[in-house]
Amino acid sequence: MAVQQYVSFNLASEKYAVDIMYIEEIIRMMEVTHVPRAPEFIEGIINIRGKVIPVVDLKKKLNIGSFSHDNNTRIIIVNIRNKKVGFIVDSVNEVMRIDDNLIDEAPAVTLSMDRSYIKGVAKTNQGLIIIIDIGKVFSSGEENQLYGF
Repeated sequence: MAVQQYVSFNLASEKYAVDIMYIEEIIRMMEVTHVPRAPEFIEGIINIRGKVIPVVDLKKKLNIGSFSHDNNTRIIIVNIRNKKVGFIVDSVNEVMRIDDNLIDEAPAVTLSMDRSYIKGVAKTNQGLIIIIDIGKVFSSGEENQLYGF
């Protein structure tokens, strides 16, 4: 029985979570510089303390709607295979501890997204939360596109 820590966030009207071990920092939405001819899911790039980081519209990437932001919008900076990328989310909720026994496999009929990056669905006091395996969000080709511009 292992308990992991996750950061929960909202996309559209759904709750998602990512293993806290991937997260470098969470920042307020800032101006994103558009990159010509980048893949559609890449919103652009930002400069964080002298480092240029690609920013991904997680709604577009997961095929769950289009991006719009407000005062609650955040960019979650994650580290995937020693490379940083920012994910735009509608809002960040909390750090939560979830027992692995409370995470079930995601049912195929309930998800409109590619299930390869869904670790499972956690049953919590706040309801069901979709756990994203952030290391599987991009194919190797997409990773090359992400860091190749």
